[in-house]
Amino acid sequence: MYENIEIFAGDKAAEIIREKGLKEDDIKTIVGASGGPKFLVLSGLDKSILNTWFKKRTEPLFFIGSSIGSWRGAAYAAKKPVETLDRFTESYLKQHYTSKPSRKEVTDESIRIINDFLKDEDIDFILNKSKINLNIISAQCRGISSLESNIALALSFIPAAIVNLFSRKLLLKIYTRTLFYDSRNTPPFIDSFKTGNRIKLTGKNFEQALLSSGSIPFVMEGIKNIPGAPNGTYRDGGLTDYHINIDFGIKDGIVLFPHFSSRVIPGWLDKSISWRGPVKKYFSNTVLVAPSKNFIESLPMGKIPDRTDFKTFFGRDSERLKYWNEVIKKSSIAGDEFMEAVSSGKIKDMIKSF
Repeated sequence: MYENIEIFAGDKAAEIIREKGLKEDDIKTIVGASGGPKFLVLSGLDKSILNTWFKKRTEPLFFIGSSIGSWRGAAYAAKKPVETLDRFTESYLKQHYTSKPSRKEVTDESIRIINDFLKDEDIDFILNKSKINLNIISAQCRGISSLESNIALALSFIPAAIVNLFSRKLLLKIYTRTLFYDSRNTPPFIDSFKTGNRIKLTGKNFEQALLSSGSIPFVMEGIKNIPGAPNGTYRDGGLTDYHINIDFGIKDGIVLFPHFSSRVIPGWLDKSISWRGPVKKYFSNTVLVAPSKNFIESLPMGKIPDRTDFKTFFGRDSERLKYWNEVIKKSSIAGDEFMEAVSSGKIKDMIKSF
């Protein structure tokens, strides 16, 4: 009985799985969504995947992520991915803030996390030797949206929110979807980004690109003067791609999406728009794996971690860490269940349509 995970598949992905199961060599791209501490519930799934697959891979595997998803992607692409993921998680757990942290305080903590889990040799391996090609989404902001004052940011969000109600295409004229990509191999989804906003990842811009992808508006400082990138302030990739809703460019093969939710929310401003979902044709080759409702209800507090936990447990970091660590511990159940479903072939009977 599989009760801790749900598996969704697009039409072409379902056809592939029903014909021959889910094979690691069929996976061409992995997706990492935004979501802050929500990624902790995926710890067990990430580790199960990395402990089982891709060790002998010779073909490039593309990872595309926004915000915290790109940080997970950096761990995936590291020489020792499971150990790097553990370092990332451990460093993330250590966050500590004053009652009303400034943007600089949160930005400095984010820089600390990056420096904790990625050393120069790790970045060199990711850029030059890894079979997993890391691709990072950020949002280029210009005009008043590039300024740091709360008033300017608030004023920029008003037209953005209104425009977004009618058209995501119009929103992308306000916030420009930007890809920092591993240039060793052209990613299949590169056409989803404007030519001028396709930036090659290098040793000079890697850390700034990763930081910008998670630079939450109103919470962190925007990142300016990124080498190789057009002028502007770069903010959280979730502004344009909260859960990543792009044409992945895969015609044959699988896009694997380990996700903390069965719902795919295209952009940050879509969180309260219940009727907006992903473009179905973009997800034709996608397999999404998410914790089930039963699993989430079994967690402490009956929910997965999120950013409100910093306020809920303010001044009680030990209680927050106890809760988060319990979620991480239990997440191994979901990871084991997924790999068992794959190895047994029972995944064929589990897949649901998006």
